Amino acid sequence: MDRINKNLFTPPFYQLATILEQRILAGEFKPGESLPSENDLGREYELSRTTVRKCLSLLAERGLISAQQGRGTFVSRPSLDRALFVMEEFTAKMAQEGKKTGHRLVHVRFRKELPEFAQKIGMLPSQGILYYCRLLSADGEAVAVEHKYMCYKKGRPILENEFQYMAFSEIIAIHTDFLPVRSQAMLTAESVSEFDAKYLQLVPGAPVLRLQQVLYTGDDQPVGIGVFYYRSDRYSLISDIQPLKGGR
Repeated sequence: MDRINKNLFTPPFYQLATILEQRILAGEFKPGESLPSENDLGREYELSRTTVRKCLSLLAERGLISAQQGRGTFVSRPSLDRALFVMEEFTAKMAQEGKKTGHRLVHVRFRKELPEFAQKIGMLPSQGILYYCRLLSADGEAVAVEHKYMCYKKGRPILENEFQYMAFSEIIAIHTDFLPVRSQAMLTAESVSEFDAKYLQLVPGAPVLRLQQVLYTGDDQPVGIGVFYYRSDRYSLISDIQPLKGGR
């Protein structure tokens, strides 16, 4: 994608952020170099200055760029001292291993209360919580169960296809008043519950990898939580942090 499609569900500012992120990662904009001005980006992509600013704010919150007053916006040098697990890479990872992936939506429901672990990190139910669960498979074999919780307002219908193929952060950005700009992941080893064991074809109490990923807004409000249970005998999580192309 290198142009803005205003007919998509994904907001234009989010599309532009994706385009600029790809250009940065491809080395077109190198660490320390300046990005085009807001006006130039607006003309190039036929967007308002407000939309461009929203995009740049998102990239800044992600740590990809930084603004210097009176000078402009510059590409940041990458931080390499922390682990980063990118959950949307499941399909790509399985494809590299020559496996065919599957995503099955188990159920979706509206909740008025949050689970205890979500309350502990300060997530508020607002007007309600939308919960959905998916089963991830590789070559027909169950590999992981994922549980997603997001702040949600009734009256904003989400298509089933979006649950299946759209990134969690995009669903929140499009269907709520919140803009997730950063995430925090925590990996632990746990015993699988009876519910998840049934889908993973394991004995209840068997060891699994549990990855909890929390999505935050710019003011550090948690607005989405994803909890993933992986079969430790079928899947491994790898953190691979590399400098941007052209970096030192």
